[in-house]
Amino acid sequence: MAAFGGGLLSFLSPCVLPLMPVYVSFITGYTVQELKEGRSSPLRILIPTLAFITGFTLVFVTLGASATWIGDLLNRYLHVLTKVLGGLVVILGLHIMGILRLPFLQRSLQFKGVETKGGMVGSLILGMAFALGWSPCTGPILASILAYASTQQHVAKGIALLAAYSIGLAVPFLLFALLFSYAIKTVQRFKRWFRFVEIASGLVLIGLGIMMIRGGMFL
Repeated sequence: MAAFGGGLLSFLSPCVLPLMPVYVSFITGYTVQELKEGRSSPLRILIPTLAFITGFTLVFVTLGASATWIGDLLNRYLHVLTKVLGGLVVILGLHIMGILRLPFLQRSLQFKGVETKGGMVGSLILGMAFALGWSPCTGPILASILAYASTQQHVAKGIALLAAYSIGLAVPFLLFALLFSYAIKTVQRFKRWFRFVEIASGLVLIGLGIMMIRGGMFL
């Protein structure tokens, strides 16, 4: 699904992937060095990581349901709304490619005072904060999927779209945490491809926007 691919592209973005060691260290309570050397308990990594994933999934799914519900209220204007939102998605695609820069998308929210030592509650809250303070260069992908969700006639469809997006982000996140010592080496090699990911993400969004404008399906 395209929404799943959007989650995967979000994970691979320059805003998320380089910060993965910090996130994993923060939610598990281990230092980056301990994780690299394998001096960590798989269970102590798994539980807070799943809690973190649950946190951002709850936020994303709620946003998807809300977007569809609001779109349903505007159902009589759905034809026009879809085209307008399609145009917005195209603009977001141009933004993420660096062709058009939108200043308000360059900002991200900062959440201070959220502490975790590998605990479930702290990791859950941090996951929710991560979703609400979504970083600038992945925001357009999420905004585009929410725009598409708002054009759906059933709340369940909006929930399904954002659940797929969350899974696309969660699977590589979990694998990174569990295979930390191997994954961190891969990140160093992958940095050269960050620009390609930005371009690919932008093209996906532009394609989605054009399909929405033309009334096509993008599942």
